[in-house]
Amino acid sequence: MANVSAEKALKNQLASVCMEGFRFTEKELDNVKKCLSGELSFKQFTDKIVKDVRRK
Repeated sequence: MANVSAEKALKNQLASVCMEGFRFTEKELDNVKKCLSGELSFKQFTDKIVKDVRRK
């Protein structure tokens, strides 16, 4: 089985959820990339999501 980069895996998943009608902002995608790269912990990532949802 071929090794798939995190970037490629993210693109594949985004294509899948976009077909279901979901859309993401650049800020949201940046946060996902930061979490995948280890710049944000999962806890920090989920806290940002909750904070952004509460603002809407």
